[in-house]
Amino acid sequence: MARNFLTPIDLNKLELQNAAIQNLGTNPGSPATGQIYYNTNDSKLKVFNGSSWTTVGNTQEEIEDYIDGLISAGGGISVDYDDDGNSLTIANTGVTSLTGTANEVTVSASAGAVTVGLPSTVAVDISGTAASATYAVTAGTANAVAADSVALGTDTTGNYVASISGTTNEIEVSGSGEGAAVTVGLPTDVTIAGDLTVSGDLTISGSATYVNTEIIELDDNTIILNANATTASENAGIEVERGTVETNVSLLWNESSDTWTLTNDGTNYHTITRKYAANVGDTSNTSFNIDHNLNTLDVTVQVYDNATYDTVEVDVVRASVNRVTVSFAAAPGNNAYRVVIVG
Repeated sequence: MARNFLTPIDLNKLELQNAAIQNLGTNPGSPATGQIYYNTNDSKLKVFNGSSWTTVGNTQEEIEDYIDGLISAGGGISVDYDDDGNSLTIANTGVTSLTGTANEVTVSASAGAVTVGLPSTVAVDISGTAASATYAVTAGTANAVAADSVALGTDTTGNYVASISGTTNEIEVSGSGEGAAVTVGLPTDVTIAGDLTVSGDLTISGSATYVNTEIIELDDNTIILNANATTASENAGIEVERGTVETNVSLLWNESSDTWTLTNDGTNYHTITRKYAANVGDTSNTSFNIDHNLNTLDVTVQVYDNATYDTVEVDVVRASVNRVTVSFAAAPGNNAYRVVIVG
């Protein structure tokens, strides 16, 4: 899709590199003086001189006269150009034969076409080391009392509970045995192997909270960071751990610049851009002020046609940190164009 320029382009004497001229089969209508295009029917570059289209460059005969001096032979190839017959002859003077290696590569040629392949039997020298391992598991046996075979009070004597012990990092027990006073509590460091459901509020007071889970689900739609802050002085964000080899990345609110920033290398932070858009055009004015209120001069401004959605080029002035001014060569129609500002 071609870009529509509604204002002149000044390259300030800089080069126009790697450009292709417009390709057409016929002369374009309503040309302007100096307009150029490439004619695909006669393969010629043409320019409009104000009254007619003329061909740019040398004629075929002039080009043919230069060919002998421009083409040089080398690397086993000879080149001969016949100006009278308009013919070019290329001959191979370097490689005169190509043979294969027995039991490795076959070579055949017919009518100038060379085929390289493998023979039916290929001799290849392959060396290497193979490794294997065998693992065996031997099952053991154990004697046990049959389930439900002991009657308490009939087949047992003494206290039914001989001792009480806790579980490491879960339950702590002190005191055990017949007649002992047993105390059950929680250790200093608690580990719960199964699920834990807390019906009321959960308050954690400490310097760090670690959650080693695959899934975290929150009913709350807003996560508050820096909840204990009384002034806007601390940056806050989300950091992604990337292992021991790659550097961590993060999304960060920067209090110094009052902007959301992000980093892809853990060191360089870049501002996250925002967008503002508005329609312009009233059939009479050629210049329009757009108040985007993004509070920065670092904005990118683009204008497109509301009917075709093609991007157009206009004059843009960054009037202030909250305003840009766009100007057209001719007054556009009502809401004919849309201005998009990103910054």
